[in-house]
Amino acid sequence: MTTIRRPKSRKSGPAAKLRVVPAPDHSVVRLSRVRSVQKRIESGYYDRDEVRDRLVSAVLGEILRG
Repeated sequence: MTTIRRPKSRKSGPAAKLRVVPAPDHSVVRLSRVRSVQKRIESGYYDRDEVRDRLVSAVLGEILRG
C-alpha cells in the first residue's frame, strides 16, 4: 500500500469551509436515508464492533472500486 504525503499547510487564514459537490455520476441521495443514518449515529448504532467491521469493509470496497 502506498502512502500519500500531503504538503504542510500554512495556517495563515481562516479554515476553508466545506462545500457539497454533486457526485460525478449525478447520483441522488435520499433525505429519508440521510435522516435514518443520522438517527443511527445519535443512538450509538455504529459504536458496536460488528457494525464497525462491516462499515470499514464497505468503505474499503468502495475505495478499491473507485
